[in-house]
Amino acid sequence: MAIVQSAGRILTDESYRNWYPTTLRSVRLYDNFVFDYAALYRLQPNVRVCVDFLARNIAQLGLHVFRRVDDSDRERLRDHPLAQLIKQPLPAEFKVTRYRLIESLVADLGIYFNAFWLKLRIDDRPLRLLRLPPELVEVHGGLVPTSYRLTTSSGEPKTYRPDQIVHFRGHNSESSIKGLSPLETLRRILAEEHAAGDYRENFWRNAARMGGLLERPAGAPEWSETARERFRSEFKALYSGGENSGETAILEEGMTWKPMTFNAQESEYLAGRRLTREEVARAYHIPPPMVGILDHATFSNITEQTKMLYRDTLGPWLAMVEADIELQLLPEFEDSNAVYVEFNINEKLQGSFEEQVKSLQSAVGRPWMTPDEARARLNLPAIGGDAELLATPLNVLIGGQASPRDSAPLKATARPVPNGKAKGEGEIDPTQPELRKRHIERWSQLLARTFERQRAAVMSKVGDKSAKNLPEINVLWDFERWNDELATDLFALSQMTAFEFGRYVTEQLGDEFSEERMLEWLMESSRIAAENTNLTTMRELEEALLDTSPLDAIKRVFTLAIGVRVASLALRWVTGYANFGAYEGARQGGMTSKTWQVNSKNPRATHSALDGVTVGIRETFANGLRWPGDSRGPVEEVADCQCSVRFGR
Repeated sequence: MAIVQSAGRILTDESYRNWYPTTLRSVRLYDNFVFDYAALYRLQPNVRVCVDFLARNIAQLGLHVFRRVDDSDRERLRDHPLAQLIKQPLPAEFKVTRYRLIESLVADLGIYFNAFWLKLRIDDRPLRLLRLPPELVEVHGGLVPTSYRLTTSSGEPKTYRPDQIVHFRGHNSESSIKGLSPLETLRRILAEEHAAGDYRENFWRNAARMGGLLERPAGAPEWSETARERFRSEFKALYSGGENSGETAILEEGMTWKPMTFNAQESEYLAGRRLTREEVARAYHIPPPMVGILDHATFSNITEQTKMLYRDTLGPWLAMVEADIELQLLPEFEDSNAVYVEFNINEKLQGSFEEQVKSLQSAVGRPWMTPDEARARLNLPAIGGDAELLATPLNVLIGGQASPRDSAPLKATARPVPNGKAKGEGEIDPTQPELRKRHIERWSQLLARTFERQRAAVMSKVGDKSAKNLPEINVLWDFERWNDELATDLFALSQMTAFEFGRYVTEQLGDEFSEERMLEWLMESSRIAAENTNLTTMRELEEALLDTSPLDAIKRVFTLAIGVRVASLALRWVTGYANFGAYEGARQGGMTSKTWQVNSKNPRATHSALDGVTVGIRETFANGLRWPGDSRGPVEEVADCQCSVRFGR
């Protein structure tokens, strides 16, 4: 970690405030005028307009620190040391804000294509950043920088190692250690602008409001030196100077006035000025309308060029700054794993409220984006649960309305059952194997993502800690959080499954399906299922902490959960909620009986004995279950069950 030992002296030494450049970065213009880059920024309005435009627009953006949790989730780190450093680069008494730091950084890059921050440690306080004017810095090295040298007014140079300086630089075809100023490329354009400006300044200084020649008639008497000087002095006193602008000249002895100056049109003065600004804007890749060149501007192309500004113009600048901060500054802090910085460009690209609503509604209602992905685009944290789900071919799953293909009445296929009994006349069989299969896949996806998210959270708390320093289970496992998240997910999917199978039964009966009467039961069932599932995971983690290799044991808990428990839980819950929905649909449709039906080739003995058994719609079967997969039943009766029920009158 870089520590500048002289930090306190530099900030209190009066010589720092009077540093001067020892190496001029200059551009030679016409008439042997030589200006350094800072002077060109000060004197050339087109350069300043473009550089200030870049600096102000980038400095306005927030620079945030994030930690990547996984490929689709990230966490905003507001209290990270790097975030605090960017927020306040120097102590308050030095009056340097984040905006000023970024503004000066981009301005230095625009003028010099080099910018420097000095890493400072003042006493025992945290790391600070001090901007160094590029004209004060000499970079030494060959293919890579080996040292940086500054010179104070006292003439004592200060040399710093590369790890003590944050160096932002652009491309230079002749050097790999320092950037080439864009002003070098603009040399000829700026020279022309300087010459034109110098001419205009002298023109007005001389106050030649009537620039031209006086002609005397050929027969006029010869002027004496005294008479010529008298006339010249009187003419200048009467008609020159700003206060005499617009005065009418009275000439003597038949004299005539012949204008000789170039007017603005003949000298193409206005076109020249516009060309200069266009060329400077082009050098900085700024769309012309953004710097006031509105010759071909329309509402639509300005809107598009505004978008292009943050995508094509500022995008590369932002990427360069982000990458250099991550490379040269982030390693100063211990907590750097999966940490990165990013400018909040969405503030500028989010469009109007109506445009955002229309776009996000189209995205999450829901063909190709999940709500969490939409929230990530707005720099909002992931909320998990159903927000992680995409609506794929069960169609709009969360709303409960399936696609026409899925919700259209399907013919119940009559087929023999293992005991040889055929489906009775007038019975409805809501088994629908293909639809059940799609629901199982959907539940499996959700459960797998849940266990993956839990694994990421647990392993982030474990980190690289040794077995002796592992946190206790109440720190490692947030029981309340996981219960809330999983219960929300299960409630959404249980509605989807139960409603679809229930609606199928009532449609076969030509009746309407009511969902409201099922919601309270589904909510409570989802809560209990979530608590039981998470309790099992927590107990397995407790046992893993007691293992001789606890880190490996913790990983094994989630490997088995994703590889084994997911399939078992998905099958169990789809069986239970599908049969519950079908049962409610049958009750609403006036059915009076239900018949147990085995669907697997290797059923458990108790289920095989029930195959084809019919009971009243409100009665329980001999094993105590109201329907296969009944949540009130013991695990040995509902685990991995694929049975269903048929309904009759």
